[in-house]
Amino acid sequence: MLTAIKKDGTWMTLPERISANVLAEWRKSANYYCPCCKMEMSIKAGNVRIPHFAHKNNSSCRASSEPESAYHLMGKRKLFQWFLSHGYQVDLEAYFPEIKKRADILATIGGNRYAIEFQCSVIPEVEFIERTRAYQSVGIKPIWILAAKRLKRKSMYEFSLSRFQWLFVSGSWHHPFLWMYCPETNHLSVLKNLTPFSPRTVFAEFTSASLKLLPPSRALPQNSFRFPFLPAWRYKRKDWSLYRVKTARRNDPFFEELYLHHITPATIPIEVGVPVRGMLLIETAPIEWQAWFYMDVFQEKKMGEKIFMANIIHFFKKRSKKGEIKFRPLPLLHEKPPLEYPVGQYIKLLEHMGYISKLEEGVFKVEKEFSLPFTSDQVQMMEKFFYDKHKLMLEKGNIQYNQGEHPYLS
Repeated sequence: MLTAIKKDGTWMTLPERISANVLAEWRKSANYYCPCCKMEMSIKAGNVRIPHFAHKNNSSCRASSEPESAYHLMGKRKLFQWFLSHGYQVDLEAYFPEIKKRADILATIGGNRYAIEFQCSVIPEVEFIERTRAYQSVGIKPIWILAAKRLKRKSMYEFSLSRFQWLFVSGSWHHPFLWMYCPETNHLSVLKNLTPFSPRTVFAEFTSASLKLLPPSRALPQNSFRFPFLPAWRYKRKDWSLYRVKTARRNDPFFEELYLHHITPATIPIEVGVPVRGMLLIETAPIEWQAWFYMDVFQEKKMGEKIFMANIIHFFKKRSKKGEIKFRPLPLLHEKPPLEYPVGQYIKLLEHMGYISKLEEGVFKVEKEFSLPFTSDQVQMMEKFFYDKHKLMLEKGNIQYNQGEHPYLS
């Protein structure tokens, strides 16, 4: 911790550096206490360690249950100074007794209070959600910033996010983004236009700026109106078709179902595994939940037969209940549509592509069947034809909606 309370009730914040003489004087001149649990604290400092307060004795204090690294201490100090230097009302390590929580930083902006948490270690998902809801319960908006050093970048647009890191996604379903900060470079970074391919793999745009050049008022990322990931998506889908079965667990219900339907991963219809709006709500890979849809609903249908949206939702909820389709918690997102929203977007995309036509509300007619290849040559030919024909539609269907356009496709 960087702050403590003296015996007379005044607060003290430690500077970045303390000379040996001053340190000795501070240690002798006053006793220091934890703002949260009121237990006595001591000043820790040295040639290597960043000056900070620590409980003298073993303590069950919530504020000390999560060890703070030098990286974390440096980060929250620099973020605090960033807000302070731009004239915002800001408190370091603010404690809220009504919810028994201590935020790294409390900033008041435009009449709203924001609890800023710079998170460098992994904490249980339930704790992350509980802290988020606790702040919200007292009218405080939580902003969680991930330590940038934890980001795993695979290529220009491809990143790996753990389930814990997905919790940091903010914004809304049509404009999701993830904050990161590195105190060593003093850069605030953001991942935006998040397009998940699997539970961990995501395509996204990465931008970064120095806090020296970036005022807090301009830190919010702009909405993205482009979808540059389709070539990478196609490559990743081909890779999945060839190698996913090698990492499948024994008796995996998905691959068992493929076998029962006489389908191999390499010959899954080309129309299965395409990006659609809102799919970040679903943790299960798009190629898998769309394959469930194909096997449950579309495979046995012939041209001219009807498909009912009620049946689609029934099977979707059934698979979800069995754990075959899983969802992301995303506690920081606002304006979230229903969890089955991506399925509706997939149906809408198939309608635009001419596979089905709408007869009436919730009722569709099959106009053409999915492309089911039988050889590797057919896979390549059908894949190229499909994406050449529908490239613009797939890109338009996944970029963020334009100003004035309703975010929900009717």
